Formats: sequence, C-alpha cells, structure tokens
Amino acid sequence: MILSRDAILSRLRRGEIFKDRTWDERNIKEASCALRVAADGLMLKGKRYRAGEDLLEGEFEIPPGEIAILSTLERLHMPGDLVGKLGIRFDYATQGLTGLMGIQVDPFFGWGHDEERLYIRVANLGNEPIPISVGAEVFTFELHELKWDAPLPKSPKDAMWLRLQDTLGDQDNSNWSNVTQVQVNVRNVEERLVTEIRGIRNYLQPLVMFGIFLVAATILGVALSVILSVRDTPEASVPSWVTNCGWILLMFTLTMATTATAAIGVFTVWGFAKGR
Repeated sequence: MILSRDAILSRLRRGEIFKDRTWDERNIKEASCALRVAADGLMLKGKRYRAGEDLLEGEFEIPPGEIAILSTLERLHMPGDLVGKLGIRFDYATQGLTGLMGIQVDPFFGWGHDEERLYIRVANLGNEPIPISVGAEVFTFELHELKWDAPLPKSPKDAMWLRLQDTLGDQDNSNWSNVTQVQVNVRNVEERLVTEIRGIRNYLQPLVMFGIFLVAATILGVALSVILSVRDTPEASVPSWVTNCGWILLMFTLTMATTATAAIGVFTVWGFAKGR
C-alpha cells in the first residue's frame, strides 16, 4: 500500500521516515515526498563536496553527458514496516536528468546514524546543461507499507557517504563515458564481428564466383550442344517444328539464355569488385 499525504504526515510527526527538523510539510505531496538537494555531500564535474564540511552555495549546473552525485537535505530514519521508492521529478526528467542508482530504500535505513541521508548518482542525458539550486525539489520519494515488519538488522551499516567513497575510489572523471564502459565493450564486439564477417565473405567470394561461372559455362555448353546437334542432323531427321519460325524461336531462346548468363557473370564480378 502506498502512503497518502495524511499517512506520511502522521508518520513524520511520530519521528519516523525523516529526522526532526530536516523535513518541510510543503514538500509532502498527495502520495509522495519531494526530496531536496543539499549543499554538501556532492560530486560535481569531478569535484567532491564532502558531507558536513564543504558547502556549495546558490545554483550549479550538470553539463550534457556528465554525471554527478547529489545528496538530500532530508535525514532518513526509516521504520521497519516501510520501504521507499526513489525517482526523478518530472521537471528534471524532461530535461534529461536520469538516475544511476538503486531505487529502493530499505526498512531501517538510517538506523544507527544521526545524519544519514540519500546519495543519488545522476547523469545528464540531454543536450543542454541542467541548472539545479541548493534546496531544489529534484527527487520524489514514494513510501510503501509492508505486510509485516522487517527484522531489525544485527548491526548498523557503515554511513552511506563512506560506502560511496569506497565504491568511487579515485574516480574523478565526471564524463558519462566513464560509467558506460559497457557501450565501449559492445562497440568492440561489433567491430570484431564485422571483421570476422568480412573475412568469411572474402573466403566465400571465390567459391561463389566459381559456382556462378560453372553454371554459366554449363548453360552455354548446353546451348552450343543443342545448336550443333541440330546443325549436323540430316534435314529429313530434323523435327518439323525446327523449321522457319521454330528455328528462329529456338535460336532466339538460346541467344537470350546465353546473354543472360553472361550478364549475370559480369554483374557478379563487378559487384564483388565493388565490395558489395
């Protein structure tokens, strides 16, 4: 079941979902919460703004084709019977902002940490820079109620910012290509397949050409054999249909067959020579 505005507000007033004084009632929508962008805990254009230390002021941009990490002003304190679903709000999604994160926030997220928030990796897949202000409502957070409470973890997880640093390591390249190595791998596979197909085609070309010329020579040989056999046959033994118009028709048919076969051979050789 998805929680409505009233159900969300009831939970918030009981100290659930978000920590006190980190949420604003104006950000609670009909069936979701709007999450705001914080001034720290960010990575923009390869530069890191550490959580709780480096503060960014005003507005920033995510250029086309680049990735960024944004964090939320809201500090989470999820109860055991709720799970959250993350998304990009419509106004930003239409500009090309795309999430590169897991969309689910588990029960008890934030348990054991006073300042736990969400760190969300995004990319600008649009053609223009996307301006974002500190405090802007960029993300949507939908809350689903579980049928039964989830078990309490034996111990709290490490803070999300620390886990994120371990995952990123020394990565400071904010270009989209840095997270789309799979596309490069696919392109390499495609190029290798094209090369292999070309090699197979080059191997088969002589065989195909030999087959075509063999058929052409066979048809030409049959045509000449028929003409010669009719020429050397005594007039009395020549069938009655091989006279006058019949002879003309026979010669025309054989001539067209020979010409067509020769044309097929010529066009085939020309096509292979052009690399088709």
